[in-house]
Amino acid sequence: MEMDRNLKKIKEYIEKTEKLVLSEIKDDQDDSLLFCAAMVSVIRNIYLTKLGPEQTHMIFDQLAASFEIMDNYIPHESPTIH
Repeated sequence: MEMDRNLKKIKEYIEKTEKLVLSEIKDDQDDSLLFCAAMVSVIRNIYLTKLGPEQTHMIFDQLAASFEIMDNYIPHESPTIH
């Protein structure tokens, strides 16, 4: 029961966040990236406050690892950096 409640809350938060993002960004790609940077900072600060630096570091390590896993399964072009 608690898991269902938590999943429902997460879904609600995702939907609210997506609406906020869409209402804040304009037609500029930079706006969405700036919004993402702000969200990461807020998320980091919440984790630091609630969990402390060690657990926050572990969470961000796992997040980075999940991106690496996705890179292995989702074909994509690597951008050229000039």
